[in-house]
Amino acid sequence: MRQGWKWRMGGVAKTEELRNLLLSIRDEVPGVRALAVISYDGFVIESFMPSSVDEDLMAAMGSSVLSIAERMGIDLGLGDFELGIVSGSDGYLLLTKAGKEAILIVLVNKDVKLGVALYSVKKAANEVAKLLEGIPVGELVASRWAEKV
Repeated sequence: MRQGWKWRMGGVAKTEELRNLLLSIRDEVPGVRALAVISYDGFVIESFMPSSVDEDLMAAMGSSVLSIAERMGIDLGLGDFELGIVSGSDGYLLLTKAGKEAILIVLVNKDVKLGVALYSVKKAANEVAKLLEGIPVGELVASRWAEKV
């Protein structure tokens, strides 16, 4: 039982580290409007979204987009999925894998230097992956849901 408690405390510490990492990404990458780390199942692990965005819906759609993009890459012989871009009239949605169980989603303004944003997002995804390594994402999702209740 103690070991389970210790694990939970470690998960809480990792959650705080993840929040700090996302804050630093938001501050360092020019033009970031919102960002989130989500699970492959479409649940929010951590996010910084404007109140106008339904973060749970965004997570579910983001997971679906990545799944479809992965499948297209396989079917079209493009190789492994690396990064997806959705371009809108007011900005871009960038999404990429962040380890084996997580996805990093970043919304940026349309006037951003896209090359810089893409580089920063890939670098940030690697940092998120390192931070989450060895932690079952389900534990982080469950702790987030427990906070909401």
